[in-house]
Amino acid sequence: MNYSFATYTKPGSRPVPVQYAIAVGIIIAISLLLSLSSHYLGYQAVSLILLFVVAILSLRFEIGPVLAAAGASAVIWNFFFIPPHFTLAIASAQDGLLFFTYFVIAAITVTLTSRIRTRENRAMALFTLTKQLIDAKTQDEVARAAVNNIGSFFNAEVLLYLSEHDGDVFTHPHPASTLHADPKEYSVASWVYWNEKKAGKFIDRLPFSVATYYPISGPRYPLGVLGIRLKSDKQVSPEQETLLQNFIGQIASALEREQLNELSNRTTVYMESERLYKTLFNSISHELRTPLAAILNAAEGLQSSLPAANNSQHNDLVGEIHTAVERLNRLVENLLDMTRIESGHCAPSLDWCDIRDIINASLKKLEKELKHHTVIVSIADDVTLVKLDFGLMEQAFTNLLHNASIYTPAGTTVTIESKIERSTIIITIHDNGPGFPPETLPKIFDKFFRIPGSKTGGSGLGLSIVRGYVEAHKGMITAANVPTGGAQFQLRIPAEIHQPEQ
Repeated sequence: MNYSFATYTKPGSRPVPVQYAIAVGIIIAISLLLSLSSHYLGYQAVSLILLFVVAILSLRFEIGPVLAAAGASAVIWNFFFIPPHFTLAIASAQDGLLFFTYFVIAAITVTLTSRIRTRENRAMALFTLTKQLIDAKTQDEVARAAVNNIGSFFNAEVLLYLSEHDGDVFTHPHPASTLHADPKEYSVASWVYWNEKKAGKFIDRLPFSVATYYPISGPRYPLGVLGIRLKSDKQVSPEQETLLQNFIGQIASALEREQLNELSNRTTVYMESERLYKTLFNSISHELRTPLAAILNAAEGLQSSLPAANNSQHNDLVGEIHTAVERLNRLVENLLDMTRIESGHCAPSLDWCDIRDIINASLKKLEKELKHHTVIVSIADDVTLVKLDFGLMEQAFTNLLHNASIYTPAGTTVTIESKIERSTIIITIHDNGPGFPPETLPKIFDKFFRIPGSKTGGSGLGLSIVRGYVEAHKGMITAANVPTGGAQFQLRIPAEIHQPEQ
């Protein structure tokens, strides 16, 4: 996009020496014209005309040249028009008072008009900047409008740093900057960014830099840093400082607006991609379940119909098909379970359950996987019926035990313990295998996380699903290494406990 700026040009932009010459020249020219008709007008009327001309000049020139014009007009009026002529002497006290009043009124008129014009210029400059900031559609356009207007109005070189997304510190100046930045300047700008205080040239803090730096602060975090160096190499005056702070406030608001717009757009894109992902995911997953169920049933039928001793190679192939389909079916089930958890549709259906039945059901599912492991189940005597979702907890135990069968070698002992503490059922599953690498413990329950160096296969969803099901019961699960060796999972689930009649 081509973006053009309509810069605001200050009145009286001619060089100051030229303004002096023009202002005084106009007074001399007007005085010559008035001298031709002074005997008709009278010297009192001449003073009013000259005063009017001085007031007009104050609308176009700086205060210095206008004051010079006012002084010149007073001297010319006295010398050429007030009797006695061609002398600076004033004959009467009345004329002396008139001359003094003329000079005072001229000075006051010039000063007040200059102040009004200055405020008008500043208001117009602020309006111009604000309009361009409103019209800006991106953060880059905001930055270019800021540099262009500050440089034009203050006659300065500008260096602009903008923070990265989410408040990260900047790494380089914005391309629109007109002031060259070396590493020393970057360090000063970084200090201003983190401390949100101005520093640099003419300031007690870090005065060795070539520019004065101002923080651009936002409501959440710093938005950037603005460096400014007047081309006159002078310090910014108090009046300029006030206007510059107003500029910075407007720039900060525009930058915050654009960052929020960008964040909103990214959020919208993310939500749309998530919705599309879930739609495709659900569709594909459900479409896979039907052919998988058919293949699994066919494999089981072939296994049961073929004699064990006849065509052993055929039996082995059917067994491999059955194992592969079971593995793929488990993956699809895990993906569907993860979708339910993330969509918030995983509400447990609580009913009275025997924890022994849930554990036995999980062990029965994993007979093949755990046939080379020793499983010890230890249930405390006070563990009776508890209100849980049988299906969700069975799947949770299945995933934990399947995880143990994969990551521990043959011959490992897996122990399952359960007890009750203050209306909380505590279930611990631990083994005497190699345990977890310590650096992986904070990520164990992350989605799609797999321990580096583990065997191929698996989706990294099993433990994420366990955590989702436990948290759906308003419980918590932790993972740790056993001091004597091995891994341990502990589930703590608040549940209604059946109290047997005494």
